[in-house]
Amino acid sequence: MIKFFRQFRRQFLSENKFSKYFIYAIGEIILVVIGILIALSINNWNQNRINASKEHGYLVEIKNDLENQIQQFNRRDILYNSIINKGESILGDFSKKGNLFEIDSINTKLSFMMYDLNFPSINTTFNELNSTGQLNLIKEKSLRSNIIKYYQNSEATKESVNSNVKEVFYGHIFPFIKSAIIIHPENFNMKFEKVNKELIETHLSPAFKSNLSIPSKEFEIVNAITLKIIQAKTNKGSMQTEAKNAEQLLNEVYKELNIN
Repeated sequence: MIKFFRQFRRQFLSENKFSKYFIYAIGEIILVVIGILIALSINNWNQNRINASKEHGYLVEIKNDLENQIQQFNRRDILYNSIINKGESILGDFSKKGNLFEIDSINTKLSFMMYDLNFPSINTTFNELNSTGQLNLIKEKSLRSNIIKYYQNSEATKESVNSNVKEVFYGHIFPFIKSAIIIHPENFNMKFEKVNKELIETHLSPAFKSNLSIPSKEFEIVNAITLKIIQAKTNKGSMQTEAKNAEQLLNEVYKELNIN
């Protein structure tokens, strides 16, 4: 019986054209599937290569943003140190002399109290990654998490610093200092060709000294200087913290980019 079945099977496979076509079709399907799998594999490899290139490009841009921002933090640190030193110098001389108008170069020193700068928000690359949903291009999870954390904290610090500049400085300090000084363009790194500084000093100095001698005005100016020092120290501390965070993140980016 078994022998008969085997002979029948051999005859069926050799004579039945349908069976041949069926086997051929199966072979074709297998080849197509293999071709699709190879194509998908090539496509995935190509996409991974493209994503790796994009990741590298974005990390380089983040590196540049952080380096630029750290430079801006350092410039503000220098500015705030100068403001604090000059402010404390004015208050120290005032306590010795008992008045403002006898302090050497008082107009120049008071003019410096009118300087301030907003928080250096340099986040173009992060905003692009975030808005386009491409943050996942950064494969290293801890680095991606730290980038998000840094820019979120940086945004909160920016709001605090800029609020101090707008509300405290321009709202309460700037008006009193502005009304108390002779404004010379040179004190603000500018030069007007037709402005005669000496002539202005001659005409306005009596009124300037008289204005500084008024007790109520003196009171307002001393308070404004003190508040300016407090505001400068507060913003300086906030930016120093963010500068340290930026340097730490920058080192992580350097590591990912294999930059020593």
